[in-house]
Amino acid sequence: MQDALAERLDRAQARLRRLGVLALVGWSVLVGGSLAWNIQNEMRQTEQLATREARIHFNKDIAFRRWATKHGGVYVPIDERTPASPWMAHIPDRDVVTDSGQHLTLMNPAYMLRQMMAEYAAEYSVRGRITSLQPLNPNNAADEWEAAVLKRFAESDVREVSAVVDGPDGPHLRLMRAMITETGCLKCHAGQGYQVGDIRGGIGVSVPLDGFRALQAEALRFQGISHGIIWMVGVVGIAIGGSRSRKRTLDELADQRLVMELSHRNQTILNSVGEGIVGIDATCQVVFASPSVPRILGWSEAELMGKKFHELIEPGGRVEGMPCPGVNSCCPTLLNGQGRQSVGELLRRKDAPPLPVEVQSSPVVDDGRVTGAVLVFHDISERLENEARRHELLERLERSNHDLQDFAYVVSHDLQEPLRMVSSYMGLVNRRYADRLDDDGREFIAFAVDGAQRMSRMISDLVEFSRVETRGHAFAPVNMMQVVEDCLANLALSIDETGAAITIQPNLPSAMGDREQLVRLMQNLVGNALKFRTPEVPPSIQIGGRVRSDGRREYWVADNGIGIAAEHHQRIFMIFQRVGPAQVDGTGIGLSVVKRIVERHGGEIHVDSEPGQGATFRFDLPG
Repeated sequence: MQDALAERLDRAQARLRRLGVLALVGWSVLVGGSLAWNIQNEMRQTEQLATREARIHFNKDIAFRRWATKHGGVYVPIDERTPASPWMAHIPDRDVVTDSGQHLTLMNPAYMLRQMMAEYAAEYSVRGRITSLQPLNPNNAADEWEAAVLKRFAESDVREVSAVVDGPDGPHLRLMRAMITETGCLKCHAGQGYQVGDIRGGIGVSVPLDGFRALQAEALRFQGISHGIIWMVGVVGIAIGGSRSRKRTLDELADQRLVMELSHRNQTILNSVGEGIVGIDATCQVVFASPSVPRILGWSEAELMGKKFHELIEPGGRVEGMPCPGVNSCCPTLLNGQGRQSVGELLRRKDAPPLPVEVQSSPVVDDGRVTGAVLVFHDISERLENEARRHELLERLERSNHDLQDFAYVVSHDLQEPLRMVSSYMGLVNRRYADRLDDDGREFIAFAVDGAQRMSRMISDLVEFSRVETRGHAFAPVNMMQVVEDCLANLALSIDETGAAITIQPNLPSAMGDREQLVRLMQNLVGNALKFRTPEVPPSIQIGGRVRSDGRREYWVADNGIGIAAEHHQRIFMIFQRVGPAQVDGTGIGLSVVKRIVERHGGEIHVDSEPGQGATFRFDLPG
């Protein structure tokens, strides 16, 4: 048995290790995939932002060009910065003189944009160009990348191209859009054979990516750190889950070992204490006997087969003090098909005095007809001995329970001290360093104090819950009117704060019980009605009682609060079960204490309620 359990433990641990490795690999792949996707997304967003900025500058350049084209160019004073363009000498009125004698020259859109781009590129970190495969001005000749894009414009329907290109001052996003010949363009370029609608060249901008790459690097660092933290949290979770699974497996194997040991022990006990099984047919003849029967009675299996079972019963033999069920205990089962139990029969043994036994008979039914019975018998003396031992164990268990309750009380008292210390020192920190703490700090202190106080209340409630049965007073007549008055006095502050209206039925019937526990019972029910009130509506609570026909006293506490859904009517009386708003103060033990007090008084408690319709708690006490 030990070897089999050890082998099962090894297999279970190997399986847990495989699952742990698979979980770790799967989690790593998942987090790694998420990181890769986020990196790609950040890089894509960086390029999209750069492209957006390039389009903004591009659209600005297009607006200037179209404005100039619409007006046939602009005349500006001739100077060193803006000489007359030799490539527009064929244009009539390229140069004009104003009435005041100032010499002006015509700047076509290309000349104007080129000068703007050259003068302001350094200031705005964005460069622009107008280029063509057949430029009038050689300075507008296309570079290698621009030439490739212009050929693509000419050979396909593509009208915009962007790409990241490395330059002497770092990577740039270059964007070029086809420049379509318009009517205003023919003023300068008609001589080149262009017509309206032809692709004459392209307008491009170049945006430096250093700033965008810096933002991207910062975002990628954040993604790496955050995914690293997420991965570590997952690894810790896998480790904790693996540890818990291993512990659960060990516990299950330990339980199985215990069950197997107990089963083996029980089988040994059953064989040793004299339990026997006999099968009889419809004529009461023995047709089967378990191996323990010959050992118990001394008759061989051959001697038992075919013998009438009632022949094994000592005639007129009864154990002193046992009720007489009648002779031939198996016969009634064969006659009416009902199982029965006969206590105190004396079974004959071959070479020993009769054995006092308890016989249990169960019918064997085939197609609705009783065809036999199975009889199980065992030595009453052994059972009585076992019962004595059981009573002794129960007494020891009861003493142990008392010791555990005393221990729980001591532990709860010892736990209260550090909780009070936490609350006190947190309050001291808040008072002494309040001016140095920010809002988060003060909020954290408040959370700590509230948690310690709630833990203290929970410990007190648990101690009270455990002591309902063991530390209660003897039952005595109780004036329930006085109980209600004491309850309302204890809750006076809450009643005043909520503006509650309390209605008490006159002359509440008295009851038998533990007065102190009944005050606690009523206080918990009224306190719940105050806590779970309808927002913005003053609580209205009615307390009443009556004498039932069976002599027990029934009492009720009704309110106009938020009510309880039907599916929660039983759950609310279980310990730590709460179904009301999370912000309502409490430990979830109050109604469990109420139920335990009522059950100690031999009564029952239930609730009648619907959501939004208030609740009525009813319980009964002895009269």
